[in-house]
Amino acid sequence: MRCLRAFFEMVFAITHEYTGRNQLQTVSATAPARATQFRILGVLCSLAFLVCSQSLFAAAPRFTDVSPRAGTRGQELTITLSGSNLEDAEELLLYDDGLEVLSIEHPEDDKEKNRKVLIRLKVAEDCRLGTQRMRIRTRTGLSDLQNFVISPFEVLSEKEPNTDFATPQEVTLNSSVVGRIDREDVDYFVINAKQGERISAEVFGTRIGASTGINYFDPYLAIIDEDRFEIAVNDDAPLVLNDAVVSAIAPRDGRYIIQVRDSSYNGDGRADYVLSIGNFPRPTAVIPSGGKPGETLTVTFLGDPLGPITQDVTLPSDPKIERFGLEVRDEFGLAPSLQPFQLSSLDNTTEAEPNNDRKAATACAAPGAANGVISEPGDIDYFKFTAKKDQQFDIEVYARRLRSGLDPVVTVVNTETGKGVVSNDDSRGPDSYVRFKAPEDGEYSVGVYDHLRRGQADFTYRIEISPIEPSLQASPTEFARYVQHQIIIPQGAGSGIVANVQRKDIGGAVNFRSADLPEGVRVECPEGWRNDGSMSVVFFADANAPLSGKFSSIETFLDDPKQPDRVVTGPLYQDVLMVRGRNNNRVWEERMNRLPIVVTQKAPFRVWAEAPPVPIVRGGSLNLVVKCEKDEGWDEDISVRLLQNPPGINSSGSVKIAKGQTEASIPINAAGNAALRESMISLRCTANIGNGAIELCTEFIPLRVEDQYATFEFVQSAVEQGKEVTFPVKVNKQKDFAGSATVELLGLPANATAEKLEMTAETTELNFKIQTTEKTPPGMSKNVFCRVMVPENGATILHNLGSGVLRVDKPLPPKPDAPKPAPEVAKAPPAEKPLSRLEQLRLQKRQQAEAAQAESGD
Repeated sequence: MRCLRAFFEMVFAITHEYTGRNQLQTVSATAPARATQFRILGVLCSLAFLVCSQSLFAAAPRFTDVSPRAGTRGQELTITLSGSNLEDAEELLLYDDGLEVLSIEHPEDDKEKNRKVLIRLKVAEDCRLGTQRMRIRTRTGLSDLQNFVISPFEVLSEKEPNTDFATPQEVTLNSSVVGRIDREDVDYFVINAKQGERISAEVFGTRIGASTGINYFDPYLAIIDEDRFEIAVNDDAPLVLNDAVVSAIAPRDGRYIIQVRDSSYNGDGRADYVLSIGNFPRPTAVIPSGGKPGETLTVTFLGDPLGPITQDVTLPSDPKIERFGLEVRDEFGLAPSLQPFQLSSLDNTTEAEPNNDRKAATACAAPGAANGVISEPGDIDYFKFTAKKDQQFDIEVYARRLRSGLDPVVTVVNTETGKGVVSNDDSRGPDSYVRFKAPEDGEYSVGVYDHLRRGQADFTYRIEISPIEPSLQASPTEFARYVQHQIIIPQGAGSGIVANVQRKDIGGAVNFRSADLPEGVRVECPEGWRNDGSMSVVFFADANAPLSGKFSSIETFLDDPKQPDRVVTGPLYQDVLMVRGRNNNRVWEERMNRLPIVVTQKAPFRVWAEAPPVPIVRGGSLNLVVKCEKDEGWDEDISVRLLQNPPGINSSGSVKIAKGQTEASIPINAAGNAALRESMISLRCTANIGNGAIELCTEFIPLRVEDQYATFEFVQSAVEQGKEVTFPVKVNKQKDFAGSATVELLGLPANATAEKLEMTAETTELNFKIQTTEKTPPGMSKNVFCRVMVPENGATILHNLGSGVLRVDKPLPPKPDAPKPAPEVAKAPPAEKPLSRLEQLRLQKRQQAEAAQAESGD
């Protein structure tokens, strides 16, 4: 609106003037002056359109901070979202349940409208504890991901100065403090506790994901008494991964200080934390570690300093709840985060000690789930089951995946003989997995122990013995390393991904579908890709699709005509990298089983590729013609590249439709073993608009790969400098073609030439005349080949055929010791040989006979 106002002010300045009474009146002008005014207006209109369109198209919004970083269950609060390119923000997309957006507003200060958004939130009474994931949708883009923490306690703000042990910030029991650690910063908080009272502290830092890089925030916690003696310390805990948790019993009445800092005294200005302090329960494990959806069962939480906590829990009926965990509660309060818990349809068995010998193994069903604890160093737990010969099971051990400190090793043995069948340490990261196949009917025992033979009271595990079932899942590949691609679709265009498909115990074509897309959006995966391991998937938005967005469930499913009745499905998921550490280590990722898909304003350009009229052949190449239309007033470079190269195809990734141009060509080459098939290809098109970049994908077009129309056989040839040699090439036809093809011999050394030849489908041999000069370098040219241009459908199919060798030799010099040749002298005619007497008589007789014959003839 500001740019439109400026434009109209310029128009009024040209077409009107102020009277003496400060009133506007139309400017009178002659015809030539009026024409000049209109020309100026035309230029101004173009400039205004360009400026306004770029201002309105504030692409690439960034979302860098949430303040405050935490809220309390049942609370209504206003949070400030900070970043850049936020002036056209329309919606806060929430991934998890439990939050409701009541309003979205921009600050009144114009300078802040681009950088801040004000959100009024309502937190449900039963909102999931821990992090809530959110993104900002604007009219022109989608922000990156940020986390907001839900606490069961009152949320306070850190108050500086609190960096001195002697002057800590006082907080009440069971409260959460929102703060930040700067470089070499240490924050201190103090509480009062009675002897025998539990003191617990848990920090969200790395799990917030705001601090990243080589100095990312790695929290450290300590409980310290007034005499500066440490009661409990922690850096990384399996329960909270790179975050920290401490819980201890107060040895006496008094004041206790909670220290929070980075483990290496780092701090990058984004080291936000939410620190919960109180006497709340903080166990670190649970047994059993899983249960059936919908059932009510008794669980025991382990690792709390006051001892085990037993609870009856009713599990949700939906087995696909993401990040499911149990709330931990006792008479003192509620733990600030959930205890991870596995939802499974398998029947539970819990170990019965002693079971550290296969002969004393706890009986369990197969299929079934076995739960236990490796509580002492050197401990090993066995569970026995029966199996028929060749019966197979997948055996998964869940420990680290459920935040136990155990590093499990699994082994399966014959219960009677002790003979090992299969074992594994770390097929699932620190966790273990084996596929078991019974060598004979009988009883088998599955054992689990710690990799370092450690034992601890909270080293819980869960063994799931499951029948082999096929599974599918897929995830988008990263076009740029460590950058997760976002599906942002301009109206009337597309946005593409390359999906990496993981098939387990299943083969066949795979496709994608969703009943959960924004209005006016469809998803396409062409048939030619569906049997591959990676495949092109494009989301298209109608030209009149409303500007909107949502986290959408996209299903990967078996779509194989050869298996029409088989049903196998799985998610299209994405792991969003939140914290990247030293050596590019992926420290913290958020698994998203629903992808954010948004429809944005129409882009100021449209791009399409022309379907090649001819195929590309193995070893050949072609130029893919790409065209565009640009809106009036907008003219920038547009980078174009294939969304995905078909197998064996290589294409340029640096082609641009330059300013002032509407067309470009992408060189495409086929390897000698390129897959013979038709693939539907789409283009990724990127341009800078306004404050950022925008990307779109084109409609699919076919690219067909065929075998070579002929093969060439070369022979090795040699020639001396300055001479000519015939270079024969044998032609083996593989496909008929009409007309004549042009054949050019390439790869010759410098100053060696060969004229182009013509060939038809009936040609069996080509003979090139290679002419060299005295300047042709001697040596071997090992990459002599033929470029063949075959006419078809008004175009040409380029073949690169054969591989030959040409040797260029220097002329042989004369031998140094050879005598000089004598000058040539004209030879005298040879003297006549004298006749013998007999030869003379014969000659005389022949002459007499010839004379007599002549007389008689007369």
